[in-house]
Amino acid sequence: MVKLPISILINTLNEEKNIKACLESVKWANDIVLVDMHSEDKTIEIAKNYTNRIFFFQKCGYVEPAREFALNKAKNDWCLVIDADELVPYSMFLKITSIVENNLADVVWFPHNNYFFGALLKGTGWSPLQDMHPRLFKKQFMELSPAIHSIYKIKENAKMLYIKNKDEGFVHFNYIDAEHFLDKLNRYTTIEADNMFNGAKPQPNSLFKEIYYIARELGIRYVFKKGYKDGFIGLYLSILMGAYKATTYLKLRIMRLYSAVDSRKTILEKYKNITNDILKEYDNKK
Repeated sequence: MVKLPISILINTLNEEKNIKACLESVKWANDIVLVDMHSEDKTIEIAKNYTNRIFFFQKCGYVEPAREFALNKAKNDWCLVIDADELVPYSMFLKITSIVENNLADVVWFPHNNYFFGALLKGTGWSPLQDMHPRLFKKQFMELSPAIHSIYKIKENAKMLYIKNKDEGFVHFNYIDAEHFLDKLNRYTTIEADNMFNGAKPQPNSLFKEIYYIARELGIRYVFKKGYKDGFIGLYLSILMGAYKATTYLKLRIMRLYSAVDSRKTILEKYKNITNDILKEYDNKK
């Protein structure tokens, strides 16, 4: 097989369970760039069977800064961004081949077939056509921001193409179970609150607005993005996304209260002082 002149950009952290299948689905490309955040499992050992273009990036809790770094390492004009828990089906490969060989666009948006808790979602903001991203692009038409959950910065003169056939999109194994979802929710909400606290992202200026955004998130997910089509999974995912907002705002308020991102240290010190005062009462009674 003649390999396509595309740079595959993959970022990893402890992805030994996913990385082999992911790399198998993109081995048709002539440049695979893997940027790892110092995995402690067999991710790199497995990846070396597919590419020698392996680089390392400091662990920072989320992928965006490392994604920007990966783009700077790409050899080709055409780039495809893929996560370790995603696959490129053969039908998507054929579509990519046609686009590249016929120069059909500068930036291409692909649907995502998202699996949550073993189910392929039909709504809730994660159905294939609700969750589209510009993952295939020519380097000169794209910038990647290091901010968490940031959008791609596309040049104004880029020719866009939207793939509307879900069978020509990614397969994405988002979350295995509720524990997996809640673990990421906890990690990402801390980063979101940190960014708000430090002024990198806007924040609500009142408790009323916080409540409004929480309720709106739940309503949009379940009603307008048709979470009801996903049954109980859609209902609880909508509630959890409202909880995502609530958790972010709670963490932000605690940071404000103690004027520190790492408020836990301050609070533990406070508890220690309270404990000492209580125990001193016993000493005074002797």
